[in-house]
Amino acid sequence: MTQQEHSVNVNLNFYPDNIPNELKERNQWILWRLELLSGKEKPSKIPYTVQGEKADTTNSLCWSSFAEALKAYKRQPGAYSGLGYVFSTDDPFTGIDIDGCIDGGKLTDEADEILYALDSYSERSQSGRGVHVIVKAKLNSERNRIGAFEIYDRKRFFAITGDHLELSPKTIENRQKEVDELCKRMFAIEEPTARLRSNAINVRVKTPNLSDQEIISIATEAKNGEKFKKLYSGDWSNYGSQSEADQALCNLLAFYTQDVVQIDRLFRSSGLMREKWKRDDYREPTIAQALTKVTAQYRGKGNSTTGETADDDLGLMLIPKQEWNVTVSPDAFYGLAGEVVKLILPHTEADPVALLINFLTIFGNTVGTWPHFTVSGGEHRMKLFAVLVGATFKGKKGTSLEPIIRLMSAVDPELSKRKKSGLSSGEGVIYAVRDQVTEMRPVIEGNGKNKQPTGEYEEVITDYGVEDKRLLIVESEFGGVLKVLRRDGNTLAAIVRNAWDGRGDIQTLTKHPVSASDTHISILGHITPEELRKLISDTEIHSGFVNRFLWVYVQQSKSLPSGGEFHKVDISSAVQRIQGAVKFAQGEGSNQRRPMERDEAANALWERVYDSLQRDIPGIIGAAISRGTPYIMRLACIYALLDMSWTVRIEHLKAGLAVWEYCRKSAQFIFGQNFNSLDPITARILEALKEHPKGLTSTEISVGIFKKNQKAADIAAAIGKLRELGLIRVDKMPNPKGKGKPITMIRLIEQE
Repeated sequence: MTQQEHSVNVNLNFYPDNIPNELKERNQWILWRLELLSGKEKPSKIPYTVQGEKADTTNSLCWSSFAEALKAYKRQPGAYSGLGYVFSTDDPFTGIDIDGCIDGGKLTDEADEILYALDSYSERSQSGRGVHVIVKAKLNSERNRIGAFEIYDRKRFFAITGDHLELSPKTIENRQKEVDELCKRMFAIEEPTARLRSNAINVRVKTPNLSDQEIISIATEAKNGEKFKKLYSGDWSNYGSQSEADQALCNLLAFYTQDVVQIDRLFRSSGLMREKWKRDDYREPTIAQALTKVTAQYRGKGNSTTGETADDDLGLMLIPKQEWNVTVSPDAFYGLAGEVVKLILPHTEADPVALLINFLTIFGNTVGTWPHFTVSGGEHRMKLFAVLVGATFKGKKGTSLEPIIRLMSAVDPELSKRKKSGLSSGEGVIYAVRDQVTEMRPVIEGNGKNKQPTGEYEEVITDYGVEDKRLLIVESEFGGVLKVLRRDGNTLAAIVRNAWDGRGDIQTLTKHPVSASDTHISILGHITPEELRKLISDTEIHSGFVNRFLWVYVQQSKSLPSGGEFHKVDISSAVQRIQGAVKFAQGEGSNQRRPMERDEAANALWERVYDSLQRDIPGIIGAAISRGTPYIMRLACIYALLDMSWTVRIEHLKAGLAVWEYCRKSAQFIFGQNFNSLDPITARILEALKEHPKGLTSTEISVGIFKKNQKAADIAAAIGKLRELGLIRVDKMPNPKGKGKPITMIRLIEQE
């Protein structure tokens, strides 16, 4: 090493066993060391051969096998920082390197999107703040780098760490199409601003030349001035994501100017400005969308190119996210469950419904496998699968679980042992509650060289399995579970469905199957609406995975700047009462266990509501809530057990109905008007139908809502989307005039 070079100590998480075998099998490995070169502020990764000489990574004579490189690395501890893999034209691999994308232990949104799209082996980089993704693909782009993003398939080496990212595959997948699309998105078209400006000039009529300050002043005083002020100041609380708010602000600006440079300049001066806006592949499509969609233009106060006001014309493009204003019926807080929520609520910012769902789920898990009710010969146990859906911070999903865990851990000290996380595979779920495994082995007699089989066989236990079949799975990042479901061959969805059903007998379908019988699995998950919309697919919605979960929309209940003091609350009385209910449900003492049934009054109520619960609802919402009847009875039975009763009384059934009704409305909110970003026409029709409980005719929508400014085909497509989502029904009705063709009436299902 010369005087101008200094080695740098590095604490590297290096896990050679995790490195994919496909990389290990190729003789394209070198050693590397962090060195601070003269005139450089940051150290560089310098490649070395296994003989200790500096390596030319473009010369295959400098490469070695993985085993040789690893041996050299271990032979001189501290001499090298790690092992590197050299990409070449002779191998099928491409490497993606994203620097600085891990913040506070979590991936940035952009990196998360890239990893989700590529879905191949991924690892943390040597710094712990970046990510490597290895795929099978060839690089067709002439460019390799933009900002912190790099991609190579030759003449470069990656410092491979084996620090595998959980939930990403451990194998290297074929991703040619995905790599082509990623490069197209990341490496945007050259001179985009000039192109956008040219297109804008070709399609726009001339508008007044307004200065930046004039646009801000006019927009602030317009009818929709409050919207503009909030967006311009950086407040995007009325939108589902900041990206939606970015688009809304650009839409407003495009009304006043079609100058691409001016829109960009005004946006950069706003409170919404962030690092993401500097990306060509984000900024340009956002501005282009505004120039394409905003057909009206400012022509002076009170005028526009369409003759309407600015507020009218921009209404289509400025639909904010739907507000959640549903409250749960007091019936849901009946009995001991309600008292538990009341005990905790003063000391938490969590939604009371979140506290309630967490308590009911964990209590149902604690009572175990016996309590059940029977429908058509099938058993339904007290197993609940629930996902709390709310904003990352304002949802307070995590804080709703902590006090319930504290309370229920005092009730059952074994809770911590059966509480698990990491739904990465169906096999992992089975293993946590696996059955005992035995095999027949020959009986051996004698010692030493005299050992020989007797010809007889005996049964030998090779795995004692798990005796307690109760398992509480808590997934604070439920989005990771949805990503796992996308992998080819993953069995998780099928295992989850079978675990919810009946006795919960589950097993793998491999050559050497692993089984778990008579299981009692409960699941609690947390996710944001944006992540859910991004990750959920038609497969999960229509395959029976989604409808086995209670989807619960939650919000912050209040603000406690100093936090709560639940840790100081005396919970002994509540613990004793819950323990009493658990012992009752488990049949301890003189209590005689029996299947649960409704009493006469509860049965009469059930018969009154049953047909409405069974009503066939089309589309996504119908698929998401199609297991309402068994879920209501599971909930009602849990309320009954908390009352130490084997009989479901009317108050228990009302409580179950109240919880289900809240979950039903949550599903409609999450998977309906808040599912994916509704296009402006669809969103406007939905808003209009909410204002007209009796419904609207197709003519009223075309003429009254859109003033004949939208094509009939576009309106029909929007109505079709709402129908597919299960939000509306479309009926042909006799013409009220008594003659003429029938009219088409569109109504919200919620308002029927």
